[in-house]
Parts: sequence; structure tokens; C-alpha cells
Amino acid sequence: MKVAIVGGGYAGIATAIELHKLKSGTTVTLFDGRDRHQKITQWHKLARGEEPAKYEIEFRELADRFNFRFVHKTINVAALLKNPIAELGGNFDAVVVAQGSHSPVQPAGVVTLDALRDDVNEKNRVKNLRNRHVSVIGGGPTGVQFAFEFAARGNKVDLYEARDRLLPTFDHSLGQTALKAAAAHGIEVKLLTEFLRFENGTVSGKSGDHHVTGEADYVLFVPGVRSTPAFTCDVYGRVEGLVAPRFAAGTRSSAQQTEGYPTQQKFYAAGDNSYFSGRGLNTKSAQAAVRKGQHVARTLVADAKGLPPKDYTYPELGYFVSLGPKNAVGYLLSQKTAFSGPAALFMKEAIEKQYNLYLAGLNVYP
Repeated sequence: MKVAIVGGGYAGIATAIELHKLKSGTTVTLFDGRDRHQKITQWHKLARGEEPAKYEIEFRELADRFNFRFVHKTINVAALLKNPIAELGGNFDAVVVAQGSHSPVQPAGVVTLDALRDDVNEKNRVKNLRNRHVSVIGGGPTGVQFAFEFAARGNKVDLYEARDRLLPTFDHSLGQTALKAAAAHGIEVKLLTEFLRFENGTVSGKSGDHHVTGEADYVLFVPGVRSTPAFTCDVYGRVEGLVAPRFAAGTRSSAQQTEGYPTQQKFYAAGDNSYFSGRGLNTKSAQAAVRKGQHVARTLVADAKGLPPKDYTYPELGYFVSLGPKNAVGYLLSQKTAFSGPAALFMKEAIEKQYNLYLAGLNVYP
């Protein structure tokens, strides 16, 4: 069976690793527009002054380790859905779309997470940012983690969030803990404040009917990520509702029209760009992306063997957010168990080390 994986983030890599682990004889080709897999959940440490190379690994190294072929190419998903053979440059028995999320449209003058991933100059700039006035737009996990790292290096930090609390997708207790820690670190949090623009060193926003302004030397724009296109999958990871592409009338015989093209049963999705039916974890997190990637790999092998696949039922085990180099906040099993301090920091670092071991080839995600 020939499998194409589109995207080499957490879900795409997990799919490739699991197919290798299952020893199914599958031939895997992974496509990505970058030449390195990036541990993006650790990317805030660039603002700590650390080198990006510490949180990247070349796809070719992973390809050698886990026996897949890497193609350095950005796949256009819209074109892929219309003509998979042409977009992928070959015929595959199954396609896994695992492109994940991307930054929203970038306003003028600000820096997005995608820019920090791809622009060497921006990486160096954020790595060396000290004693400046920094504005972070977005009070989710990424924004909070960057804000605390900036503050720890002597920067004056303003943190803008359009909703009424930090970490708004989590239980209120996590946001309150982050808010108190922010005050202790001199971070000025501006809740219920919508970012409008950044011009000539001035951040403009709107809070209710009031126009607000603030000064900044540097603006990091991380209000959240987008998943476009996004796919609804069944409980096995198969994309639902897709129709095999058709050629123009008269160009090929009806028997040939869908030859080599993924049908609904041969198109799969994993990661942030997928929503799995059932009760399994569907958050936009590395945890969910890895587990979905693993699950899709198992479904692929079951489908190839004509066996019934298992439902996706993976539960959330916990989540942790860094609050600078010496603190974190998070929970285990239930958001009502939120805690912070050394224990939370230990869990955050342990989760990061677990993923590093996974990429090294250890079976740490059974």
C-alpha cells in the first residue's frame, strides 16, 4: 500500500512513525513545504534566547529513522482534492491530510507565529529581544507563554486579549492563575480589548466603545490559529463527504474516471485540520494531533487488511502552559484540578521530553 501524508507537523509525523511501528509493509511518502519538523509547542523558548535548531529536526533524518520518503513540497489542498495524482506527482492508495493550523491574516507591522517559524531574521530578532516594549496580541497558550518569556528578559510587556480572561478556552481557574502570575511579573494584561492595528510604534485597539492606544517596539500577533480547509471524519479518521474527482466528459472512459483517485474510504485526515466523530479528544493541541495521527495509521492498516478498525476514543490526559522559565499552570485529567508552581513546571517539561524521546524512536505513546 502506498500512502501519501500531506504535512509534517505532529499529526503527520505521528502517522508516519506509527505506520513504521506497525510493520505493515506500507510505502510512505511525506510532503511538507518546510525541510524541518518543528516542535512548535516549545517555540516560545526562542524568546528565552535559545536557538531554533534545538526545537527542529530535519525531515530527512526522521525519514531515515522511520523509513519514509520525504518530498520538500507545499501541497495545495484545494488542488489535491480536485486532482490528487497531479498535485502529488504520483498515484497513491491513500492520502492523509495533516496540514494542521496556520496563523490568521497578518496585519501590517506585526509578527506572526508562521513568520517566527520561517523567517531567519525574525527568529534572531525575537531571540535577542531585551529591554524593549513588547505587545503580545492573543491571550491563549501561545500568547501567554511568549509574554512571560519576554518579561523574564527585562522587556515591558502588554498582553491583549479580546475575551474576558486569559486562556479563555480552558477552565476559569487556569486563566485566573495566569492573570495573577502576569501581575507578579509586571505584565499588563488588557482584557476585552480587540487589536485593530500597529502603526508608527503605536498599538491601536478597541475596548467596548472606547478606543485604546499603547506604545510598542515589537508586536507579536498570536490571536489563535485557523484550520483551512477543515475535514469532518468518522470515528476511524476517514474523511466524510468527499466525492472522487471527475474528468471532463470524453477525456477518459467511465471505467477510468476515478482510477487512482482517493474515494471517501481512501482519504483520511489528522491533526488540527480534522474533527473526528465520537467522544475522542478533538482539541487543537499536540496531544490530540499525535493521537489522531497514530489512530489514522492503525485505521489505514486495518482497511488495507479488510479488518474492522477501532473507534477513536482517546481521552484528554491534561494540558500545561508555561508561565516563564520557572513556572507553569495546567491540569491532569480534569480542568477542575488545575495547579501551578514547580509541580506544573515539572509536568510541562516532562511532556516536552516525552515527545523528544518519541522522535528518537522510543515507544512512549502506546
